[in-house]
Amino acid sequence: MEVHHHPNVEKKGFKEYFLEFLMIFLAVTLGFFADNLREHIKDNHEITQDIKSVLSDLESDVLHFNIALDGNTYSYSSSDSLLNLLHTDISNTSQIYKYARAVTGNINYFYTNSKTFDQMKAAGMLKLIRPRDLLDSLGLYYVTFQLLSSQDDYVRLKNDIVCKDNYLLFDTYVFSQMKVGYDRYNNSHTIVQAPLGHAALLSSDAKMINRVALNYYYLGAAEKFDCIAAEHQKKLAERLIALIKKDYDLKSQ
Repeated sequence: MEVHHHPNVEKKGFKEYFLEFLMIFLAVTLGFFADNLREHIKDNHEITQDIKSVLSDLESDVLHFNIALDGNTYSYSSSDSLLNLLHTDISNTSQIYKYARAVTGNINYFYTNSKTFDQMKAAGMLKLIRPRDLLDSLGLYYVTFQLLSSQDDYVRLKNDIVCKDNYLLFDTYVFSQMKVGYDRYNNSHTIVQAPLGHAALLSSDAKMINRVALNYYYLGAAEKFDCIAAEHQKKLAERLIALIKKDYDLKSQ
């Protein structure tokens, strides 16, 4: 009968098992930290690129605000001049036509480029913005802009009424012959040249004149309030630009 001899298996001691466990534990732990580090580096890169885009958006907003504010200020100033003439010198029709056309020709509406912020919100990237105050200020900026948009809608409404009722007083042909261009020293608003010769008004009826004048008054008042809101929004944008440059050590795009 054959006898099978089992080979002798060397048993590992506690220290050897512990070292193996320790090496496996360290390998898993280091892999975990390496993955976290890669994710952290990726997130930092993405948030930096997004913040640069937000900075560019805000700077373009401020540029637009400056242009629109200049045009709207010129517009409601022309409205004030028109109302004064309609009240004190109805015979100065050339200047009346000029100011009437300048008001509607210089109305601007305010907008903001929130594309980057909206994309960050959808992608869940807003939580990466630091410090928290910066995120809160960004959120406030885009929320309060809705109030400015509502005021813009009111200006649109009043402008539509002005344009609708202008046929009561102004000759369309005279409007179409008036030259329009930009100030050579200021390209932010449109300069309207007064019509040549004597441009007659279509009505001398006091009620008709008052109706048109009242339309321009409400439009000018709406524009003034719109500009106040826009100035506030512009200051918020400028403050955000300064905060972003400071917190992320960035320069203008």
